[in-house]
Amino acid sequence: MAIKAFLSFVREDLEMVSLFRGQAKSDRSPLEFADYSIKEPFDSDNAEYIRREIGEQIKLVTLTICLYGPTTHASQWVNWELSKSLELDKPLMGVCLYNDGRVKYHPASLEKWPRVGWNISQIVETMERLAETYRR
Repeated sequence: MAIKAFLSFVREDLEMVSLFRGQAKSDRSPLEFADYSIKEPFDSDNAEYIRREIGEQIKLVTLTICLYGPTTHASQWVNWELSKSLELDKPLMGVCLYNDGRVKYHPASLEKWPRVGWNISQIVETMERLAETYRR
């Protein structure tokens, strides 16, 4: 059964996030997860509504994967999603989207959680380990 994952990311990295999602759909890739993240931005300026809807998605998952790039650490929404995940006892992991040196920082919430580069075998191993360790 696929691991249920919430993907946390910033809009600037959407192209790389789409590639990540595509890897999970490929029959040639061992990366497999049920994507519970937000696919379309909310058509609302009501922050409480957005928080409530995102929180409902996070409640359904096994873990939250933060796909981070150069600006992700500064995103209030990513930081809120990671904090909400922890509040709901969901484990976190980080995947650095770029290996060319442009990413200097990761979101602070990831400090005590596994962070890996874009290496599918490491990502799969980390996801499986976290899912097993934090099975509820």
